[in-house]
Amino acid sequence: MSCVQKNIEKILKKKKITIYKASRLINVDDGALYRMVRGRSNFSKKYINKIIPLLEVSREEFESWIIADKYPKEIIKKAISVKQNPPAPVEIPQQKTKETESPILTAQIDELILKKGLSRTKLSKLINYGQGIFNQMIIGKHKISCNVIERLSEVLEISQDEINSWVLADKYSLEFLCMAWEVCTSEE
Repeated sequence: MSCVQKNIEKILKKKKITIYKASRLINVDDGALYRMVRGRSNFSKKYINKIIPLLEVSREEFESWIIADKYPKEIIKKAISVKQNPPAPVEIPQQKTKETESPILTAQIDELILKKGLSRTKLSKLINYGQGIFNQMIIGKHKISCNVIERLSEVLEISQDEINSWVLADKYSLEFLCMAWEVCTSEE
């Protein structure tokens, strides 16, 4: 059973509310809510905004359940570690760095390509991906695809979990990641 399902059902049971009744109370489609609770579809922002007051949990707590379901605990643990000890920004010759860049993913990738004597341009060619969109992914302005993560893993000789942990660390605060970690480890 997923973390989301377990926690929602536990709270609803305490309140003596069924999923059907909950859907009526928050004015949403009962079939859609049922599918989201069961993990058959993702929670939309609309549904999250409507259900958290009923459950009496914070948005962060609710979303930590989603993250605990979405990522293996090893990736969450690595994300916490890199967030606690962030890498120093790496200066690449002839590469402009902007304040809006994702610092962890950007710094880690740049450090690895420097060690290998590469540039982002050369790396994009090695993974057979367009340089413009690839740079947008590296700096966090565009979602990095699983395909790109797989190719980066092969070329840079690091695990996909490692790259996913950097993406996760850039996306969420340390506090949020720790909440997700607690959810993961409390189920053991």
